[in-house]
Formats: sequence, C-alpha cells, structure tokens
Amino acid sequence: MLGDNNETINVQQQEQLTGQVNNQAQTVDNIVSEAVNQPTAEEQKHERLREILRKTRIRTDTEVPPQEYTLQVDETGFFAKHDIHAVKAKAKAGKTTTLKVLIAALLMGEMFRVKTKLEKPHIVYFDTEQNRNDTQKILTDVAQMTELAPDVINSQVALQSLRRVDREDLLPLLCQALEDEKPDVVFIDGIVEFVTSFNDETESKQIIKDLLVLCEEYDCAIVCVLHTNKAEEDHQMRGHLGTMLAQKAGTVLECKKERGSSVITVSCSESRHEEPTEWSIMFAEGGRIVDATEQCRLIKEQRKAEKLQKRLEASEKEKQERLQKCLTVLRDKGGAVSRKQLTEILVDILDRKRPTVASYISEWLKDKAVFEDSSGMIQASTEFALAF
Repeated sequence: MLGDNNETINVQQQEQLTGQVNNQAQTVDNIVSEAVNQPTAEEQKHERLREILRKTRIRTDTEVPPQEYTLQVDETGFFAKHDIHAVKAKAKAGKTTTLKVLIAALLMGEMFRVKTKLEKPHIVYFDTEQNRNDTQKILTDVAQMTELAPDVINSQVALQSLRRVDREDLLPLLCQALEDEKPDVVFIDGIVEFVTSFNDETESKQIIKDLLVLCEEYDCAIVCVLHTNKAEEDHQMRGHLGTMLAQKAGTVLECKKERGSSVITVSCSESRHEEPTEWSIMFAEGGRIVDATEQCRLIKEQRKAEKLQKRLEASEKEKQERLQKCLTVLRDKGGAVSRKQLTEILVDILDRKRPTVASYISEWLKDKAVFEDSSGMIQASTEFALAF
C-alpha cells in the first residue's frame, strides 16, 4: 500500500511539473505574441499624427462656437476670446492710458465709446515696464473714471507689478495666474520682457505659440502691448516678436498722439474681421482721462483746413511764377509776341503740353494780366508790365 501511495505521489508531482512547464511555455508564447503585435515606434508616430488630424479637422458639420468678443466700439467687436491680440504705439504715445479705458469699460459695461457685453469679467494685468507707483496709478485712474469701490475693482482686476521679476519666471507666473484667476481678458503690458531678445526668431515663435495655447485652454483673450519701430513713419511692431505677433493676432490696435495736443487716438491697424472704428481720449484738468471725440473732430477739421490753405497758397504761388515767366518772355521779345509763338515758347519753358499752356494764356487774358491787340499780338497789361 505504501508503494502504491509513493507511485501516486510521483505521478502527481510529474503531472504538476509538466503543467508548470506548459504554463510557463504558454506565458512565454503570450509575451512573445504580444511583443510581436505591439506597434513599432514608426507606427506609433503615424497614429499620433492621425489622432491630431482627427481632432483638428474642420468639416461642414463641425460645431464651432461663435466668437465671443470682450469689447466693442460702435457695435463692432474686438479682442475675441480664444485669441491673442496686440496694442502698439511709439514710446509714451498712450498705450497704458488706452488700457486703463479698456479696463474701465470692462468693469462698468461702457466707458466713453468702448463697451462690453461680459457680465462681471475678470481681468489679469501683467505690468513688466513701470515702477510700482505708476502701476498702482492704473487702478487709481480706473477708480476715478468708474467711481467703483476699491473692493469691487480688486475683486475683478488682478494687477501684477513685475518689473523686477526674472524673465524666466514670467511665463510660469502667467500660467499660474490663469489657473487661479480664470480671467476673461489678460493684458500683458510689455510682452517684450517675456523673451531674451525680440529679434530672436525661434524664441519669438515659441512665446506666441505658448500664448495661443493658453488663450484656448483658459477661454480668454490675451492682449500684448509692444512698441513700434523708432522711425516716425514706421508703424510695424519691433523685431521678429512684432512680426509673429502681427501675423497671429486677431486684432491690432494702434495708439497715436495727435500732434500738438494731448489727444490719443486709438485705431485698428489690422484685423481678421470687421475693423472697429477709431476712438479718442485725452487728459483733462487734474490729469483726468476723458472722452475726446469732439476735440479730435475739431483737430481733424483744423488740419483739413490748413492743408487746403497750403494747397491754395501753393497753387497761387505756382500761378504767379507761371505769369512771371510769361511776362519775362514778353519783355525779352520787345513787349509783344503772337499767341502762337508765345505758346510754343512757354511749352518749352513750363514743360507743359500745348493745350495746357493755351489754357494758361486764356486765363491771363481773362484776368487782364495780358491782352491781345488788334493785330493778334499778346502784350502785358500796363499794370502788370509796370509791376514787373
């Protein structure tokens, strides 16, 4: 009986061993099979790209929400969410003052000609250029324009004075502010501080791409402030950073100080959609920011009148110079010249065509600067002959 039990145990052990070997062999086969069936690195790359294309494809039936504008002027919206925008100007030409008006409009619903349809919008403002006193004056001026209580302004506006913050911390700080504040509008007064050099093409492309991703991710409009080139006639934003910003921005506003006045006019220089009409602001007594629509209209009318006066003066001067040349010809020819000969001479002297010169002579005859005698000769009138 004992022998039979040992034989039974040996058989069971052999069967267990055989089963373990078979199980191990099956496990190895499964591992090998799974490894063989795993996509290669190249296949994974292609699948990743296909997934991006699937997510980014726009079809006729793709549901795309309409653009939500954060601000508007005369019913034309600008600074849409999910997009980056720009405010540009020469140095000290009113960029920060313009931003103060935009903030006031966001808080009040309307300020001067600028309006918003957002309900209690939240604003993040990064100031990388001014000292803390000037940065705080942003809120002081906004409070003066809106007459809102300090706690109302502080609850809706996160204003950061970042002039002394290291460049490499600015983008992470912006990301943190977006995460914490969930703003509708972000103003970056001094986007140039986010890069080592505004002429670094790679760096400029990267920061603009980062901002585009952020405004999509956090459902906000990001408005970047950047100087234009120094030359008076050059209105392009500075460097590769300015070029990239202009290319990607949904709206670019330009601030200009009206010559010889404190009026700041804000106009749209570039827009992907309808351009908002220009609007104007100025500083009144005590440094208050006020609407300057009427003052700007008067300035433009005055300039128009001045230009017209200059054109009239220039035209009159040219007419007198032509007449003097005609009188000189008459004097040099002994005081009288046939109309045909006078026309031929003046064609060369004035470098004008015959019909034009003929019209000049007709005008002089009409004005009695010259006269045509009975023999058909042109002579200078006594008055003009003596004056000449």
